[in-house]
Amino acid sequence: MRGFGKRMRRTAARAARGERTAAAFAVAAAAVVLAGLFIAGRGSIFRPSPPLFVISSGPVTGMLSSHLSAAGLPPAETAGISAALRKKLNLRRLSPSDEYGVVLSTSGALVNAYVLKGLSRYVVRPAGKGYELAVSSLSVTEETLRVKGSISSSLWESMNASGVPDGTILDFADIFSWSVDFLTEVREGDSYELVYEQRTAENGRSAGRRILAGVYDGQETGRKFAFRHGDGYYDEKGESLRSLFLRAPLQYRRISSYFSKARRHPILKIVRPHLGIDYAAPAGTPVSSVADGTVTFVGWKGGYGRYVEVRHALGYVTTYGHLSRYARGLKRGKRVKQGDVIAYVGSSGLSSGPHLDFRVRANGSYVNFLAIKHRSGGGPPVRDKSAFLAAARVLLPEAFGN
Repeated sequence: MRGFGKRMRRTAARAARGERTAAAFAVAAAAVVLAGLFIAGRGSIFRPSPPLFVISSGPVTGMLSSHLSAAGLPPAETAGISAALRKKLNLRRLSPSDEYGVVLSTSGALVNAYVLKGLSRYVVRPAGKGYELAVSSLSVTEETLRVKGSISSSLWESMNASGVPDGTILDFADIFSWSVDFLTEVREGDSYELVYEQRTAENGRSAGRRILAGVYDGQETGRKFAFRHGDGYYDEKGESLRSLFLRAPLQYRRISSYFSKARRHPILKIVRPHLGIDYAAPAGTPVSSVADGTVTFVGWKGGYGRYVEVRHALGYVTTYGHLSRYARGLKRGKRVKQGDVIAYVGSSGLSSGPHLDFRVRANGSYVNFLAIKHRSGGGPPVRDKSAFLAAARVLLPEAFGN
């Protein structure tokens, strides 16, 4: 037992000496490190710069100055920052779609204040006794997305359920508006596909989207293709999709009366020709010119009530009756573009309820608008057809078979 006790004491003594040696080594190592930092700091113990942090940021929901004050900036600093920003930015036109930020050091000193508007960054920094403004562009990334699906209720609901942005759905409908009536010709089971480019700024905001190609395959419409080329859209043959006429002059609920040579008038109770189309729609629904043209009549016209007449190319004239009011500035001689709002649905004149009486004359004779076939008239075909077809085949190869 005595021998065992001696061995234990010797072991403990060696451990104590080892701990003292390790401690001494740690102290020496620390001294070397501190000496290095002292040299690196040129005569003083080196410390890293204090970290920066954003004390306040978010959407501009009111006056920018109120956000700067809420971030803790004194009135003089708030005024100086605002004055610098005004050199390049109208602060009265900031909105919640714009962002602001205030960056302070840990000591509370202003590092910078910034505003993000659109794709531009406006940064104000202290400079001497004043402030300097720097303007730069946000970086933008691009990606190409492809979506396809089938119609279960409406184009809007089906595309929306597939994650297509609202604006892109409207663009898709606009592109095909000359060849597809998405109010009357859509059937359950119709299919669609679109390829679109999405641009995203570094702050995560959308920097714009544009459709590169699309197809709508419908039971009523057949298969329709669209490819972007330059500033327009063309079919798989390189022909412009833009037609002389829109498919309809308004967004309507239903057609309440078709073109007929013998129709019983709902108010007069007599049978007479109805040489136009009645589109039932709520009062106040915007009415658009179906083609480029010149306004030749604006005013009251007997049973038609408030009435507009527009003359177009190729001898066509369109008329719009039973209106509630006219678009601001509309007058005889005014040039209008296809799709321009010219009036609003009403029930003026001999009318049993809100609707648009729409008629078309061709060289003086009334014609059935729904029977007029798709007429190209929006632009020439693509010039470099081989380049167009090569790009189109990559986007939608199914448009060209094998």
